[in-house]
Amino acid sequence: MTIYKIDNSAISEIRHLWEELNSLHEKLSTHSRRHFANFSFEERVRVLRERDSFAVFAAKENGCLIGYCISSVKGTNGEIDSIFVDSRHRNTGIGEQLVASAEAWLKERNVDKIHVHVAEGNESVLDFYEKLGFLHRFTVLEKKA
Repeated sequence: MTIYKIDNSAISEIRHLWEELNSLHEKLSTHSRRHFANFSFEERVRVLRERDSFAVFAAKENGCLIGYCISSVKGTNGEIDSIFVDSRHRNTGIGEQLVASAEAWLKERNVDKIHVHVAEGNESVLDFYEKLGFLHRFTVLEKKA
């Protein structure tokens, strides 16, 4: 298994995995199904390009893409924006390696904090992030105006 950084101009390489994650979020969500159903890969990339910078790390095994992690910087804040590992390769340490690569990249950019937002319905990943040192600080509720 190899972890490598994808050039931002080639981000479409992870599209199929991102769409699988978005579909999972749609399925798990109680309140945001419509958001995920309408959220396109192109829109996600547009949002990333509005950040100061972003990086995409990918995991390949036997020539097949099996996971990715997107991180970004806005001001002095870093974020793990998106991470996905194919279900057949979970619990093998790939996610930890992807996050470690993203964190190293973020630290090179001198961020003060690194945030992770967990989609409603996907709370099962909280233990993963806590194991990596992320602390639950806020719960954000949202209401349309």
